[in-house]
Amino acid sequence: MGLSQPDTPTTGSTATAIPPDSDARKRRMLHLKTKEECRLGNETIQVWTVELPSKHAEGILKVIKEQIEGQDNIDLQHLRRFAKPKYLPQHVIGKRDLIKEMYAVPRGWESTPPTVVQAPSASWEWSSGNARKRGVDRSLTLYLLVCPSNIIPLREVHDLMLQHPPFCSSADSWAYPLEIKEVTVPRLAPTSPEQADEWSDLYWPTFYRKTNPFGAHPTSIGKAEADLEEPIADNVSVSAMMDLAEQAGTATEKLGYGISTGCIIVERADDQTEIIAVAGDARGKPLPSEGGSDDASIDTSFEDAGDKKTGGAFAKKTARKRRKKKEQEIAKLAETNACTSGNVMCHAVMRAIGMVGRKRLRVASQPISTRAAKAENGFYAAGLQRDEKARDAFFLDLPVTPLEQQYFTKDNLKPDGYLCLKLEIFLTHEPCMMCSMALVHSRVGRVIFKHRMPQTGGLTAEMVSNDSGPVGLGYGLCWRKELNWQFMCWEYTALKYASGSARQHVDGKASAAGHVARRSGATAGVQAKGAGYYGGEIDEGDDDDDAQDYSEHTTITAASSAAGDECANSRMHSLAHVHV
Repeated sequence: MGLSQPDTPTTGSTATAIPPDSDARKRRMLHLKTKEECRLGNETIQVWTVELPSKHAEGILKVIKEQIEGQDNIDLQHLRRFAKPKYLPQHVIGKRDLIKEMYAVPRGWESTPPTVVQAPSASWEWSSGNARKRGVDRSLTLYLLVCPSNIIPLREVHDLMLQHPPFCSSADSWAYPLEIKEVTVPRLAPTSPEQADEWSDLYWPTFYRKTNPFGAHPTSIGKAEADLEEPIADNVSVSAMMDLAEQAGTATEKLGYGISTGCIIVERADDQTEIIAVAGDARGKPLPSEGGSDDASIDTSFEDAGDKKTGGAFAKKTARKRRKKKEQEIAKLAETNACTSGNVMCHAVMRAIGMVGRKRLRVASQPISTRAAKAENGFYAAGLQRDEKARDAFFLDLPVTPLEQQYFTKDNLKPDGYLCLKLEIFLTHEPCMMCSMALVHSRVGRVIFKHRMPQTGGLTAEMVSNDSGPVGLGYGLCWRKELNWQFMCWEYTALKYASGSARQHVDGKASAAGHVARRSGATAGVQAKGAGYYGGEIDEGDDDDDAQDYSEHTTITAASSAAGDECANSRMHSLAHVHV
């Protein structure tokens, strides 16, 4: 994959100048499940239910609210309190009771004066024609969700119900047969309309209230997906940013500095985007003490080694095979050079965050610059020695390729911000544990990665099953309530996984549709054509390669070290002391 020429004019609106991603039509953004969603999403609870005549429904509900303490302690508002039999699963209804059926038959003598009960024709009137007509669209009985079964024992519920109509005899009617059942219902609200329909078929009629109790609101997710997959004119798209990230990773890999992983950081302000930082992996670049260069300046010997465009079907097929072969070589290299090998502070994410820190200091207003200089001088006054070359070589947050230099030199960052607050991160691969915590500490807004990393990734939460590929470590660091920051995260995965997932935020996107329509020059949606295999592509006429296991497309396959979190904290403290 070639690199953009360093002299190409590029701004935040230069996504149009970047070659489009060849598999943009085959990939979609799939919002990640949060840790709570994986852990609690299918949790169930036992509840008491009872069938009763519909005309007594409100009276019994009032009795329950007044007599059963704590019946509202567990929030079950996503479930219908009353349900018609035709909407319930068969196992909840069970076998019909003939006595109940007889009770439900309307009787003329309950509402007809005695003088007209016996008709002149000597035929008995069980019910009037009008009564049948009025009840034709009304369910004669309803099922009531009483309360969770752990709130009150069955015997107490039974005794309470027998004290009130219709379960006790009255002057109006005989006692309705009391049958209390314990059924299983979802403990928490569904996160999509599809999930609500599934639970309604399995358990009990369930509402989808266009919200997600486990993570970001569906409307926010839908707006973000519209911004990135259907950008307005001159704004960056997710496919273009993934292509640029791959270019950044290829550039540092060709220099022998690391593996082919890249990171792009974008700022979105006033509906306009700017590319702030571009960084490739450089974990293998030697430090000065190891015989490397004494500075971290750009390597001027680097040249663009982009692939030349060739025509013809044979050339295209050859290019696809070459690309897949290269991915396999990267995977083998990653097995040898684990996530913790080399200088872990030079992972693509860490380098890009460092570049943002340097830009923050460079564009800061005078009061902020003065305070930052005063804070740094305080460390020197305390006796700490200053070695800028060692610092720069260790963190390597200066550009080392023309592509990185091209974006680093531009002062296009809004001044006086906090680290990466609400910035958007585009990654070729899911970040490791250390880099994931660095993103949390940096207060990023959105993260999109292309390839899952089952053995090292820190953002995915699945540990048992996953719709779009293998399960991972299950930390789900992008959205955990016990952390002091959460951000939305997507996997840029194969179309068949994104479109077939039950977690599509349809209502969120519908709400965001108006937002997209109001923006001038909104582009048409990406054509939903083709299907992708996990972590790679499925190319027509290339069936032999398609059968390969998706694990070949995950490039970093080493278990991350527990010391990674400490490295992340150390990195963030260094940024605070040096670059802010």
